[in-house]
Amino acid sequence: MNDQRFSLMSLSQQAKAALLIAAMAIASLPSAAFAATAEATVSKNVVALGDAIQLTISVDESVSNNALDLSPLDKDFIYGRPSVSSNTSYINGTLTRSTIWRVAIAGKQVGSYTIPALTIDGMSTDPITIKVEEAGQATAQVDTQAVDVIATLDRHDGYIGETFNYRVRLMIGTRLDSPALQAPFGEGLDVTQIGEDVQAEAVVNGRRYVVISRQYQITPTQAGELTIEGAVFTGTEVKGNGWGASIGLPMSRQANGLTLNIADKPADFQGLWLPTPHLELTQSWQPDTLSQRLSTEVGEPINRTITLKIKNIAQSAMPNLNLDYPTSVSVYSDKPEYTEEGDYTVMTIKQVIIPRQEGQITLPSLSINWFNTTDKKQQTSEIEALTLTVSPGEHAPVTQTAQPDTNVNIAPSETAPTEEVNIVAQAGYWPWATGFFAVLWLGTLGMYLRRSKANVAYTAETHSPTSPHADNALLALIAAVSSNNAVAVATHYRNWQTSHLPNDLREKIGAEINAMMESRYRSQSQDWNSSELLALLRQAEKVKSHKTKGQSLSELTP
Repeated sequence: MNDQRFSLMSLSQQAKAALLIAAMAIASLPSAAFAATAEATVSKNVVALGDAIQLTISVDESVSNNALDLSPLDKDFIYGRPSVSSNTSYINGTLTRSTIWRVAIAGKQVGSYTIPALTIDGMSTDPITIKVEEAGQATAQVDTQAVDVIATLDRHDGYIGETFNYRVRLMIGTRLDSPALQAPFGEGLDVTQIGEDVQAEAVVNGRRYVVISRQYQITPTQAGELTIEGAVFTGTEVKGNGWGASIGLPMSRQANGLTLNIADKPADFQGLWLPTPHLELTQSWQPDTLSQRLSTEVGEPINRTITLKIKNIAQSAMPNLNLDYPTSVSVYSDKPEYTEEGDYTVMTIKQVIIPRQEGQITLPSLSINWFNTTDKKQQTSEIEALTLTVSPGEHAPVTQTAQPDTNVNIAPSETAPTEEVNIVAQAGYWPWATGFFAVLWLGTLGMYLRRSKANVAYTAETHSPTSPHADNALLALIAAVSSNNAVAVATHYRNWQTSHLPNDLREKIGAEINAMMESRYRSQSQDWNSSELLALLRQAEKVKSHKTKGQSLSELTP
């Protein structure tokens, strides 16, 4: 039994070893052998009778120089002896090999012929069509396949005011001089180029092309059947082999024309016309917890960001968003920012809202009417209002209120009623007792002050009224003011603790920050100099430093 078990185990181990050896053998083979391909290209597809073109055959593997069989060309072409080159490179841990044959071929007679598929070690190239023309005719005319212009649309049906994405591909397979591409055009169309050109390479019918793609945004301004006249390419094709004299032949190509079927705005639609298959209206608040706690303080900045995302709408057609805020808040709105996300135009508006009065305030909602081109009906998108309870806070403006002083004698006015005043002629022993205790209190106070003077430094370090968080907030506020970043100023000003500052300094800082916000966000821009606010903040630093080194008597403990 044990021998049989051992025999079974030996067979299992042998099978595993065999699989391992096979896997290692497969892994040791060149990786390109499993995905090697062959490609044939020509220098041009139209050639004059008696002229030669270059045929290039390449494989992404190292093969024998004699692996290429050119005998299939014998029927229609004359060809010379091919030149062969092999390349091996090792880049970023990847080993690549290639073998390339270059051979000159010429047509035997006028007509259209096909370079048949050529086989190299089991790999085959694609057939290529060649046109052979009379010598005089081919020399005088431009190669019709040298340049091509192809246009496509994302769709053909829509509504007036919608945008259509028009893509044009310029395929260049020859040497050119002074190339230019004119935008598409047509009656009742607004055309705008969007984005940058994208360049790539492609092989079509054996010819290698440089492909340049360009995007246009087309907006119909009238209803009906509209024709888009295709983009037009102009340039000069350079004829010659590059070593001797060359000539330039002017050429022009126009993309295929396209048709739009545009429907008009429905007669019963109300409001601003926004035709789109999709619209998103969203908002966000800072601080993040604002919508949960539903409370804030006077002077605490609130950041509101509104984002409107619409598909198939040009930036010029985006609506103006106006919100009616209560007079109890100051609102500073940045200029809208526009971005493109595929077929969508995105508008972002940032606002800083500062409550000026305590009580209850409602930050308004916003609704937008639009026409859903998919469902063919009117819809409304809305962001909700936010109602907050505003309480007095340390950022609130501080007003000086006169406090009654019981040690000040106020003379009655002429109209004030007089009261009977009782004068005590003899006060008894109380004045003497009061004076005695006052002397004892002054002596004790003097001894305490002398003892405390030696320990002021230690007490200041262990009883600092400001925290590292407050220090960081002040430094961040100074940096934000220096860089004129209004949103950052609002955030760091909210986080900065100012309760230890004198009232007049706190009021001046608040006034300067309001002036900065107005200069940044008001509809009519105005100049604002940050030097005054920076000077006040540096003064606030000194106030904090002074309080750290020597505290008031009320902060000391015996």
